[in-house]
This record gives sequence, C-alpha cells and structure tokens, in this order.
Amino acid sequence: MVGVSLVVNDIEIVFNAIGGICTSSIGFLMPCYFYVRLTMQKRRPKTVKWYVAIVIFVIMAPYSIFSVISLYLPRN
Repeated sequence: MVGVSLVVNDIEIVFNAIGGICTSSIGFLMPCYFYVRLTMQKRRPKTVKWYVAIVIFVIMAPYSIFSVISLYLPRN
C-alpha cells in the first residue's frame, strides 16, 4: 500500500483499477467458477447451465482485464 501511494499521484487511478477488477470478478467470474467446480466435485451431469457458466467465464475473464487497461489508454 505504501508503494502504491508513492508511485500514484491520483487515488482515482487506484479506485478505478480495483473497481474494474473486483466488480467483474465478484459479479461474473466467481459465481461461474464456483458453479462449475461444485458440479464437477459432486459428479453431477453437465447441463446447459454448466456450459453457459463456462462461456460466461471465458468471455468475462479477458473483459475484466481489458476494462482496467482501457482506463489508461489515451482518449481523443
């Protein structure tokens, strides 16, 4: 935390990065991951929900990274 405070001039940058990462992971990635893992652990049959969870996880994982990167791209 001290290292971040020494490097960053504006706290908004830190809050934007944390918000971009945490929002997508808490809202999309973690529920899909837990559903897939629990289904596999209990050896339940793979249903449409299981495949939808995989698709959402695969799509949203890069999106969370890109949403943070887009904060630092120059705007016209």
